[in-house]
Amino acid sequence: MDDSEQPLENHTPHVEEPLWHDDPSDAAVTFIAEEESNERPATVGSARDDIQIPDFTLIKRIGSGAYGEVWLAQGITGALRAIKIVWREDFELTKTFHREFLGIQQFEPISRGHPGLVHILHVGWNEANGFYYCVMELGDDVEVGPHIEDTSTYIPRTLGSDLKRHGRLDLHFCQEAGAFIADALHYMHVRGLTHRDIKPSNIIYCGGVCKLADIGLVAMSGERSFVGTEGFVPPEGPGTPQADIYSLGKVLYEMSSGKDRMEFPEVPDEIDPSEWPFWNNFNRVILRACAPDLNERWATGEAFADALRAVTDARPVSLTQRVTKLLRRVALFGIGSCLIGGGWTSYKHQKEWAYTLPAPVKPAPPLPEQPTPGKPWKSMSGPWFSYQKDRHVADAPVDFTWFNTFLEETMRPFEGEVVTMPIAGNKTISAVVVSKPDADDFCEWITAQERAGGSNFPDQFEYTWHAVKPPRPPGAMPLRKGWSAIVCEITRFGFGRVVITSTPAPAEVFQGDELLGRTPLTLPRVREGNYEFNIRYPGYKTEVVNGTIKKGQSRNHPLKLKNISAVVWGKPWENTLKMKFIPLGQAMLGVYEVRRRDYLEYARARKLPPIPEQELEKATELDNPITHVTREDAQNFCQWLTDKEQATEIIEGNQHYRLPSDNEWSMAGNVPREIGSSPAERHLHVDGIYPWGFTLLPPESVANLFDKTAAAAEKGAKGIENYDDHQAKIAAVGTMKPDWLGRYDLSGNVWEWVADDYGGSDASTATQGTARGGSWLTKERQETLTSFRKPVPINARQQDVGFRVMLSDGRPAREDE
Repeated sequence: MDDSEQPLENHTPHVEEPLWHDDPSDAAVTFIAEEESNERPATVGSARDDIQIPDFTLIKRIGSGAYGEVWLAQGITGALRAIKIVWREDFELTKTFHREFLGIQQFEPISRGHPGLVHILHVGWNEANGFYYCVMELGDDVEVGPHIEDTSTYIPRTLGSDLKRHGRLDLHFCQEAGAFIADALHYMHVRGLTHRDIKPSNIIYCGGVCKLADIGLVAMSGERSFVGTEGFVPPEGPGTPQADIYSLGKVLYEMSSGKDRMEFPEVPDEIDPSEWPFWNNFNRVILRACAPDLNERWATGEAFADALRAVTDARPVSLTQRVTKLLRRVALFGIGSCLIGGGWTSYKHQKEWAYTLPAPVKPAPPLPEQPTPGKPWKSMSGPWFSYQKDRHVADAPVDFTWFNTFLEETMRPFEGEVVTMPIAGNKTISAVVVSKPDADDFCEWITAQERAGGSNFPDQFEYTWHAVKPPRPPGAMPLRKGWSAIVCEITRFGFGRVVITSTPAPAEVFQGDELLGRTPLTLPRVREGNYEFNIRYPGYKTEVVNGTIKKGQSRNHPLKLKNISAVVWGKPWENTLKMKFIPLGQAMLGVYEVRRRDYLEYARARKLPPIPEQELEKATELDNPITHVTREDAQNFCQWLTDKEQATEIIEGNQHYRLPSDNEWSMAGNVPREIGSSPAERHLHVDGIYPWGFTLLPPESVANLFDKTAAAAEKGAKGIENYDDHQAKIAAVGTMKPDWLGRYDLSGNVWEWVADDYGGSDASTATQGTARGGSWLTKERQETLTSFRKPVPINARQQDVGFRVMLSDGRPAREDE
């Protein structure tokens, strides 16, 4: 009988050792800020060394525990996601692992049916490596919210992090969030699932909304395997709707009181007297949710949610509250005997004279009206607008105070003038005089500010401007050409409808860098005027849809996409020369060194004069790496290949072939970020790491170096002891064994040019080029280290120096470079 079949009374709650969490006693899968050293160590050569998730690049681990790992990941479209990976080897019994997978399968479609549940976008299974995974929407960042730009500093925002940063939370927020999560629980419960581990760190923010996360512990209602976190698990154990209600009650206790759940039901130390009525009513609902007897708890999540919403309903005032209030009046007005007597008399007739106490409510501030034809309008920023002809026009030019707010929030320098201008009522203002681009940017900024402020400025309105010539005082310099004072206007425009379909589908529809959706796609609100969209499908030519649309008009664009074998970013790919590429961070790295056959195509196309040492016409050796090339030769080859494939639209205009940088070559060779600003400064600063791993000798036939076979061919020579790759000289690409990512000859065969000058303080080598990786002539241990750099004159043609290429869209392979 496994753990899930044992009687619950024989068990204590399962406690997992967290790597990082908001509360020292919180003990299950939790979010972490960065990589830690005390995680479960992966065995050498295990599947965890190289996790491959189709169509995603794993960036960093953001959560870990006994029931899985959560990774920050980026999809091929650039969208950031959270991916949870659950390993079979972490479970004592295979059937327990399968039970968890069954729970996630059932939860996947349910998760997208309620806004209070973290949406699961995809579930996958990797039988060979023994794990399943689920792709989820990513939580907000604890500092910047949903607009995540720097993934290196990303930390998820959870209720736990909010409690840690702010202590006791606003009671109105507790009420609203609690009812929202209780509704989400009810949605799960009626579909036969329970959560089993509700706690602050498992409630995350997505787009500013609290959602239930850590779906790894979701199971069929009634599953009684003892998981969860101490203090949040009810006495009878998890696995029932009432158990989830108990856990949520404890979460709301921590939120509303600022105390630890182990202190439940102690009253908060400091509560403002004005909050007491609200907190007492709220706490009464929590006490019932956390009742030790499950029969006394709220029967359903729906009932719990309704009770939380009813907290702000008016309630009769208790005797104690009335007497306390009366006693205060005695102290203030000196008529204690009458009021106290009246208070005690009222005790006999409590029900007769009971009255209601208004609940503290935070009303939302009223929104100003929308700009209405014929009526003046006041913007959120303060200025008044009068209606003139067909639009609202500001009563005064933009003053420096208003414009300076724009400068500060956009962190841009000021280039312009400040002049005194008369306005109505015999008043003056300090108006700004700026260029047309600055005026356009200001109007775009204030439009965004107004729209973000509420429904008083819907998206059919925008700020524009017209120029006003400012007065020039005597002796002032002439006004710069194109500069003026600016008066803002409110322009209204209409919308049309655009429908885009494609074969094949679904293709992605972009406007600039914004993904609008996937075909077939209806865009019901396309602004009148000119429009343009890009339609992208992996392996097909990007199509541009453009045109002009009028208010109320509908336009259809049926597309048949052209298959051009274009690069599919983030996946293995083969170009027109049959050169193979695989992902390296944000770029694509050539699997092989550039071959003679590849270089021959270039030489013929450019009609280059022959170089005898290159032996390009030897048909039997066309798969050997090209050698006797200068760094400029290598760069010219990259430019030719870029022009060739851009012309046939195999690659796009922002994609190009190039030599890897010195840093990128180190990344390919599995070296961490190195200290130093040049190859010379980074040279040999990392020891013990080789392109094949950490052993002094490479595995058999992994690297073509100067070995026993090569030494035997050179009488009297001495090669690397105890190593034989069975190649006497240069070898065809692909002859050696690939590394674990499928790349060949990162060590040996030929040295490879990189883009950087060698640098350093030695004038004799500072302006030379840099070669990496060794060749078939390499036999010194230091030269086989990944961190070894060889200075080579940039115009030299050497018998053992070649190159490999990268495909890039302008970004470096490593995100932070």
